[in-house]
Amino acid sequence: MQPYESRFARMFGPDYFAFGFWKARVALYAILQGLELKDNDEVILPGYTCVVVPNSVRYVGAKPVYADISAANYNIDPKSVERKSTKRTRVLIAQHTYGLPADMNSLRCIAQQQGLFLIEDCAHVLLHSTQSGKALGSFGDAAFFSFQWSKPYTTGLGGMAVTRNIDLANKLASIQKTFQNPSRSKNLQLQVQYSLFRRFFKPQLYWKSQGLLNKLSRLGLFVGSSNAKELTGGRPADFTWKMSPFQHRAGLREMGKIQENSTHREKLTAYYMNALQRHSWPTIETDGLNLNGFRLLRVPVAVKGKGSLLSEAKRSGIEIGSWFESPLHPLRLREHRGLNYELGSCPVAESAAKHTVNLPLHPRVDTNAAEKIMSFILTKASPADLSNS
Repeated sequence: MQPYESRFARMFGPDYFAFGFWKARVALYAILQGLELKDNDEVILPGYTCVVVPNSVRYVGAKPVYADISAANYNIDPKSVERKSTKRTRVLIAQHTYGLPADMNSLRCIAQQQGLFLIEDCAHVLLHSTQSGKALGSFGDAAFFSFQWSKPYTTGLGGMAVTRNIDLANKLASIQKTFQNPSRSKNLQLQVQYSLFRRFFKPQLYWKSQGLLNKLSRLGLFVGSSNAKELTGGRPADFTWKMSPFQHRAGLREMGKIQENSTHREKLTAYYMNALQRHSWPTIETDGLNLNGFRLLRVPVAVKGKGSLLSEAKRSGIEIGSWFESPLHPLRLREHRGLNYELGSCPVAESAAKHTVNLPLHPRVDTNAAEKIMSFILTKASPADLSNS
């Protein structure tokens, strides 16, 4: 293993292995390849995710099956998983949405009872976040993490597959060896973008940056997370790329800042949550656990009139995010059928996509920025009920 992979694996324990890839979706794809799924095999995943997750399932020839989420915490609902499971189900993917821990005890019981391989989607998880004292990413048989631009820490792009299953680890090592190094031009583009991101990105420039990046992506001048081919169901060439040396070096640097990153996210999470509760807004729940102390990626808030609120935030220069725009973000609803998603099959997820915005916690959001964001929410928005929308 590379030094970054070795250090990452040690965060989970001495018997863990980690494998770096160009993107997190590539890490998931490699895990699924290692499981040697067949054409009739089914993979259950939340109907509130990014399109790249079901795409990875499809690329290995398996069938994605969507379970609904809980209105309380945006994570996959164990009861829905039980309803969607069949004799053909082989894999369960549990996503820790926004960094909120899924109900891993219940999901692990289901996986054990039905003989399912349990994968944790830790794309929103800050490394070494825990649930009941156990690291997220260590509950299942394997996990994958993301280091894309908007994630808990970034190497520009990047993903890591983690497992303690020795058979899978051997297969991942073999698969990784067959993958290519990123092209020299893409690697150079990524390094330039990473340097510009670190120097110039600020919350007050959020909306201008989003518009600029969208334009550059359409012109092929920005190394982004997704491309047009991927959004229409095709498999991009970079699904067989390893992690570049630059990403390895950046990852090691970012790991040295985890405690500072964690403390900042805990502080802002507590601020947002306390402010919402003081004004009688419903807040996220995680099996009764106190969310002060969790290292979230973003704080989700369900609002009425989401589109109008985001437009007003853009005019006011207030950073507010919107993940996910649809159950399989960023696809439009009419495009979901091509990925085996039937409209109405995950009603809470569809309601969440319609109503949920999220509040930033990244290190560039200071106390003053957080206060402006919260003031904007409390004065411009009203809460929505996901279970009755």
